[in-house]
Amino acid sequence: MNRMPLWLEYLGFEVSDPAGWRRLLIDVIGLIPGSENPDGSLGFRMDDHAQRLFAIEGPRDDVCAIGLGTRNAEEFAVHLRRIEAAGVAVEMASSSEAGARHVAALARFRDPWGAPLELTYGAEIAATPFESKLQPAGFVTGPLGLGHLLFLVPDLEAASRFYCDVVGFKVSDVGSGPLHGVQVDATFLFGTPRHHSLALASIGGAMPRFGLHFEMHVPTVDDVGRAYDRALNAGVPISNTLGRHYDGVLSFYGKTPSGIDFEIGTDGVMVDDNWQTQHLTSWSAWGHHSPD
Repeated sequence: MNRMPLWLEYLGFEVSDPAGWRRLLIDVIGLIPGSENPDGSLGFRMDDHAQRLFAIEGPRDDVCAIGLGTRNAEEFAVHLRRIEAAGVAVEMASSSEAGARHVAALARFRDPWGAPLELTYGAEIAATPFESKLQPAGFVTGPLGLGHLLFLVPDLEAASRFYCDVVGFKVSDVGSGPLHGVQVDATFLFGTPRHHSLALASIGGAMPRFGLHFEMHVPTVDDVGRAYDRALNAGVPISNTLGRHYDGVLSFYGKTPSGIDFEIGTDGVMVDDNWQTQHLTSWSAWGHHSPD
């Protein structure tokens, strides 16, 4: 890629059922425990990083931190200057606050609709290797980041401009179509070869919460199938059955205790700055049915 990469480094959730989240992430998906942080949050690992997800107890049941990763202090500063030049208020976190996120530096800001964004660099590497009995092949992360997050915005066109011109992403694809009886418009954003690290969705301006779903990528179809079996056996509500998206990802969706969906996927196309944006009129080539 010709531009400075930008990826989804971590996600934080404010949740009313931390124990339920812990059971889902560890006993079904196959993450392993991280640390209990000074701010009271519980960390979870999915690779050699000390923390990729965290949950903190609270009533919102929504995303509370969208961590965006940069390669080094110099690129962090370039991104930060562009964000500040756009008139966005930025708060530099203290060293202890950055420590709770397990990064070297952290700058907080919000999009025009309040989504909690955190620009970071210097992710902490854990002292022990990632070893998961449920997901021994691990997750597809590295320079591609955690996976992706789909979240709601009330004005898709304005939000797309903000996340490209201010934050530093680029559009891979756009789409519009019905999903479970609701008309959804979406823009997919990339900052690494992963087809999208963030996706913006609009459902006619309604904003019941920010987070709709987050995706974790696994190496093989069998890894997806085994996770699907574990979710069924654990009684996890399935939101969408197995299916294939138009970007090539094969996945299923289930519900977290907060009502936000998680997606476990594999495969998928890689993109770069020469990618030709497509306009999708449906969300899946096959599958992804509601189980009802």
